Amino acid sequence: MAALRVKLMLTAYTLDRRDRIIAVSPEWDQFALDNEGRSACADLVVGGRLMDAITGDSVRMFMTAILMRVRVSGQSEAVSYRCDSPTTKRRFVMVLEPLADGGVRVTHHLEHEELTNLRIRVRTADYGQRALQRCSICCRIREEGVWVDPFEENRNRDLWVIHTLCDDCKQAPLQRYRQRQLRDPPETAQALGA
Repeated sequence: MAALRVKLMLTAYTLDRRDRIIAVSPEWDQFALDNEGRSACADLVVGGRLMDAITGDSVRMFMTAILMRVRVSGQSEAVSYRCDSPTTKRRFVMVLEPLADGGVRVTHHLEHEELTNLRIRVRTADYGQRALQRCSICCRIREEGVWVDPFEENRNRDLWVIHTLCDDCKQAPLQRYRQRQLRDPPETAQALGA
C-alpha cells in the first residue's frame, strides 16, 4: 500500500540572460544526492548551460519556449510536472520568474509525494539503443502506442528511455497561455495601465 506524504520542499536555480545556471538554492545538492543525481550537484552545473542539462530535443524546445514567453511577457509562469524517484511518485510546480537583468529564477515546489512499494528505475538510453519514450512532464512511458504510468502497472521495472513530451503535455502550456489571453487580453491590460 502506498503512503502519501506532504512536505514543503523548494529547490531553485537562477539563469542569466543566456540561460547559464549562475546559482542554485542551498537544498539543491541534497535533493540531487537523495535521487541518485550526483551529476546534477552544484559543482557540476553552476556555470553550465541549462540546455546541456536537459535531455531530449523536444524537452529542450519546450523549456526554451517557456523561458522566452516569461522574458517577453515579463510575467511569471507555473508548470506542473512529475519528478519521480525509483520508489516515489512526486508532483512539483515549477515557477519561472523574470528578472530585471534578463535572467530567470526557476523554483521547484513539491506539491505532494507518494511512497510506493515498487521500484521503477529509469535510465537514459544511449543513441541507437532500444528504448521506450518517456514524457519528461508527466513521467508516463509510451508502450505499444499508449502512454501509461509505470507505477500503475504494479510491478518493478528497469526502463531505458528516450526523453520526450507526450501530446497532452506539449499542448498544456499553450492552452493555459491562451486561456490567460482570453481572460486578460493585452488591450485590456494596457487600458488598465499594466
